[in-house]
Amino acid sequence: MKQIKIHVTAFMIIALTFGLGGLSFLAFFQTRDLLRTNLEAQITSLTLSSSSEVGLWLNAHKSELEIMANTPYVENGDKNAILAYMNKEIERNKDYEEFFYVDIEGNYLLNSGQRGSIIDRHYFQEVMATGESVVSDPLFSRGNSSHSIVVAAPIRIGNKVVGLLGGSINLSELIQLVSSKGVGEIGNTFIVQKDGLMIIHPKEDYIMSYNGRMYNRTSLDYRDTIKKMIRGETGVTKNTFEDGDKYLAYAPVPGIEWSLGVTVPVTYVLNQLYYLPIYFIAITSFLGIVMVVLMRRWLVHPLTELTKFTAELNDNIYERESNYQLESPVIEVEALATNFRRMTAALQENFRKLESSEVNLKQEIIEKMMVQKDLECSYEELEAVEEELRSNYEKLQSKEKLHRESERRFRSMLENVKLITGIMDKDGRIIFCNDFILGLTGFQRDEVVGHNFFDVFIPIGIRKSANAWFREVLESKNIVVHNIYPIQTKNGNTRVVHWNHTLLFDSEGNISGIASIGEDITERKQFQERLEHMSFHDALTDLYNRAYFEEKIRLLGGQDFAPVGIIVCDVDGLKLVNDTLGHTTGDKLLGLTAGLIKKCFREEDLIFRIGGDEFAIILPKSELSVVEQACYRIRKVVETYNMENKEFPLSLSMGFAVSEKTIVNVDEVFREADDGMYREKLHRSKSTRSALVQAMMKALEARDFITEGHADRLQELVITLGQALALSERTLADLRLLAQFHDIGKVGIPDSILFKPGRLTEEEFKEMQRHSEIGHRIAQSAPDLLPIADCILRHHEWWNGQGYPLGLKEDDIPLECRILAIADAYDAMTSNRPYRKALSQEQAFKELIDNMGMQFDPDLVPIFIKAIR
Repeated sequence: MKQIKIHVTAFMIIALTFGLGGLSFLAFFQTRDLLRTNLEAQITSLTLSSSSEVGLWLNAHKSELEIMANTPYVENGDKNAILAYMNKEIERNKDYEEFFYVDIEGNYLLNSGQRGSIIDRHYFQEVMATGESVVSDPLFSRGNSSHSIVVAAPIRIGNKVVGLLGGSINLSELIQLVSSKGVGEIGNTFIVQKDGLMIIHPKEDYIMSYNGRMYNRTSLDYRDTIKKMIRGETGVTKNTFEDGDKYLAYAPVPGIEWSLGVTVPVTYVLNQLYYLPIYFIAITSFLGIVMVVLMRRWLVHPLTELTKFTAELNDNIYERESNYQLESPVIEVEALATNFRRMTAALQENFRKLESSEVNLKQEIIEKMMVQKDLECSYEELEAVEEELRSNYEKLQSKEKLHRESERRFRSMLENVKLITGIMDKDGRIIFCNDFILGLTGFQRDEVVGHNFFDVFIPIGIRKSANAWFREVLESKNIVVHNIYPIQTKNGNTRVVHWNHTLLFDSEGNISGIASIGEDITERKQFQERLEHMSFHDALTDLYNRAYFEEKIRLLGGQDFAPVGIIVCDVDGLKLVNDTLGHTTGDKLLGLTAGLIKKCFREEDLIFRIGGDEFAIILPKSELSVVEQACYRIRKVVETYNMENKEFPLSLSMGFAVSEKTIVNVDEVFREADDGMYREKLHRSKSTRSALVQAMMKALEARDFITEGHADRLQELVITLGQALALSERTLADLRLLAQFHDIGKVGIPDSILFKPGRLTEEEFKEMQRHSEIGHRIAQSAPDLLPIADCILRHHEWWNGQGYPLGLKEDDIPLECRILAIADAYDAMTSNRPYRKALSQEQAFKELIDNMGMQFDPDLVPIFIKAIR
């Protein structure tokens, strides 16, 4: 027994030592893997955020150049004004080393006055080709002889690119930005171009060189990683460098074909785990020794005594008395010994009861076995009867199922057939008809059966021919199986039916009547006609469409139709209407134009809508005088419309041409008419846009009761403040124009928002904010309003930058807009509104003072109050 104790103790020492030691090493490896995983996740997240911030930094400079390129100073093309504007901006924006202006020929003008050509620069070619802003790869600046990044934005006049405005940012600015996003002392950050050129790196020897590809290194993994960065992929890898293994995370820079990478040494993780195994082993050894001592004292020794006690108890299981006792310091072991003793007494009592009941149990088993044999015989007889009953039941079920299926099919055929079924005798009287034809035509059965089929169902117009067909069939005994002719309903409507007829004979072979089955194809016929109409007509105006126009041109190429005249009309200003008032108003304008053109021609004349805003009329066999008279009618009806509807003028540009009398080249005639239309459109485009803008302003005044008298009062207020500031006459003239037209964009805002008496919702407020942009587009379309177009866009900007739509602040807001903001707010507060009464002058002054530095220029408010008082 002593030897057993020694073995158990030794086993426990070994098991605890190795178990806890193994757990310590497992914890070491798990901790190392966790730290590596967390490090990979952290540098990946850092890489993505750094690349996004570099992209945002570049996009911010691109947006700034786009705003500068859209200013009137640049768009006017005055190089002296552009030079002064660039010098002003270079003082304000320290990120740029220089600004330059480039015309469409590639000739540039630096803000320093230096001139030259950049026609060979890739960013110039890309801006000219795409019309989009560009951020170039680092290149050698010809202006300051350093490596720079060029941001270039197109300069547009209308939809045409006439040049670009660019700015050079020294590469050191980007290096400083990237360096600030690194991982401190443990790692580095770098940027690679799409061609593998290293443009940013902590080691200056690598910058602006292809050393980033590391082709001279033996690490294939690193070269593969650089290739993935060049392709714009995202990921994290482990690579071997000359100074050790490192993690390398990489991600593309949004908006430009660059890739940003971050490296961190692998030893950064292992250094944190250097002392972890030593701590685990020491703690594990100490705990193992303590646990072995305690377990030997409180567990091994009591269990040994318990084993000896149970062995003795087992040897004396059948004795009547048991006086074995076990004392142990472990309460549980002593309780276990007591339970063993009680269990032995209970077992001895059960043994005596089992002996007495054994004889009775044997007798009962014999009796039950006899009963079981009788039951088995009865079960076999019942199973045979049950099998026979089941077979008969299945046969009955099968027959009943077939009967129900046959009945269902027959009923379905009768209920679901949707065909006209009827039989008539040789006199044409109806002797049978189904419910479907009664429901279709609205007749009752007694109104049909016994009556002549042709008198009841055949329309009067074809009744005579139908009777003749019936008599011919009876005489010839030859019937056309399939034909199509209509029937009429009780209320006089007509239904088109496809018929299938069969002759009926009596026992002697004589014709006794005709059985007919018909299918109602009315909807199919109508749908087919609608499809044919839609294939050759424009859905908006119901005129013939472009496809039918081209088909007619092809068919008219012969002498039979010579001479052929073509008129081409184009709706002036439709794009301005669509951009400002919406496409719904533009569609209404197109429908109105189509209706006016229709009035000038007969129903049989061919009028087409061949484009978005373009119409054409073909006049076969028409001399030049006939075509000119048709053009005169069109101009006259447009003139009449404009006289009767002055609130929104309609303008059409027209061109026409007539072919020769012998040779007809319709394509050439159409091109000549189209060229004439475009010449007229170019001649009147500016005046048309100005007339539309004036009409929009009148429409706004007519529908916006809030602005009644507002423009006149506002002109007086801005002139009062402008004179107090000693502004020039030209600036005062622009202020008057701005006061009159600053809210012209409201013409494109729905009435439900414009006239809403309560507070606007967030969505409604965003829709209302669009009126600045709509007004800006309208002003750009009208030469008279072009000088104030930018002020209309910015007239809702706030001094603290919380305005819209650009979020400008302080002196970045044009002076005219700051003056208008104060005058507009004062007039609004001192005028009655549907939802409040007007404030007094002093109350309005207090509101202006309270909002100085927030909404209003703090320098202008006191001057305005003094001037008004």
